[in-house]
Amino acid sequence: MEPILVAEPDLPVARAVQRALTEERFEVRLAESGTSALAELERTPSGLLLLSLELPDIRGAEVLRRVRRSDTLAQLPVIALSTDPDEVDRVLAFELGVDDFVSKPASMRELVLRVKAVLRRVRGKRRAPRPEVVRVGRLTLLLKSREAKVAGRKLQLTRVESRLLSELAAQPGRVWRREELLHRVWPEVELDPRTVDTHVRRLREKLGNDSEVIETVRGVGYRLRSADGSAQSPLT
Repeated sequence: MEPILVAEPDLPVARAVQRALTEERFEVRLAESGTSALAELERTPSGLLLLSLELPDIRGAEVLRRVRRSDTLAQLPVIALSTDPDEVDRVLAFELGVDDFVSKPASMRELVLRVKAVLRRVRGKRRAPRPEVVRVGRLTLLLKSREAKVAGRKLQLTRVESRLLSELAAQPGRVWRREELLHRVWPEVELDPRTVDTHVRRLREKLGNDSEVIETVRGVGYRLRSADGSAQSPLT
């Protein structure tokens, strides 16, 4: 089983989570602060991070932001935990790239099931046969590492932006409805379809002069096309 890091300042809650996951044969480590969590992640590989948004030193959202910006941790699955979160908290967490969101207090059974579901989804994506490299116009996307380049210039993408671009790039020329993209990029939560518009806008900003490679299909959604308007097939 993948080792799991639980970043939770409430020690009784952390111990309860640790017991529940250990009973399912997971290796579990604990961190009581954002600083210790980040240090532990850098020191020891983890398969998943359970991250409380109520940490005493560094806000959970900031820990998540640092994880997603890290070259070594950017693809780490993360489940956010929060006490009485409002919609703003949930939307911010998903925009920053969490894989799931659990409100505290939560039943240990539900939490274990959510951990297993996220890990199962991650494993499925690793096994699924997909093209390794997609080239559309001047855009090159390495799907395995989700690294994107435009004319050789590496784009600094968040995990969510990488996921969204990977879905579009896997089938250049296909029109994706907003609802489809929501389901594939944020499968565990219901969000406003305008969330897709927000992230597409950010992707276009990072693409700069090549922003037209992502085409808006009015009233439907988006598709990836080359700069000259033609769609190319994925290259393996």
